[in-house]
Amino acid sequence: MNGPAADLKALERLVPRENGLTVFDADTQETAYGIRFFDRLPYIFDTHRKGNRCVASIELLTELTDPVRVARESVDRFWHDARAVGLLPIPYTACFFKGNLHVYGFSGSVRGFDLAAIGKTAGQSERALFNRVDGLKSRVPSPIARAQRELLEGKRHARHASDLRVLKARLKELRTQALANQSERRTL
Repeated sequence: MNGPAADLKALERLVPRENGLTVFDADTQETAYGIRFFDRLPYIFDTHRKGNRCVASIELLTELTDPVRVARESVDRFWHDARAVGLLPIPYTACFFKGNLHVYGFSGSVRGFDLAAIGKTAGQSERALFNRVDGLKSRVPSPIARAQRELLEGKRHARHASDLRVLKARLKELRTQALANQSERRTL
């Protein structure tokens, strides 16, 4: 078995889910978090090593203080779509991190939503993650996509202020660069 199905099986062994809890106990963190843009919005990602594999994850929805109202059917449909392309969906109501241990609890309300991909190297897992997320962005449940935009607009609150600061700084850099590019085009 090769491809997305094999990747998903390997992910499920490294990041097991049982009784509403998803646990990832990584050996090391390969990257401090980075930022990846999709549809001109910044998203936080990071990569951890477990054994001889790397798991890259992206915060499709950065953890909020208040839950997002999203129909369970919509989350289930996106769950299925993500798994079909080899991504492990991790919606959560609460999460806990200590060192490289990540514990996510999901009881129906969504405060955050991660997607994970696997690879033999950090670069390989990140490329798989970005390529697969890029193909899924139109299927993200609209309440989740809207909540991430509202977070960046200041209409929602992040659980960790440092996450929001990083996202807003990168968004500002992108907008500043876009204005500079427009200015350069006008002067030519």
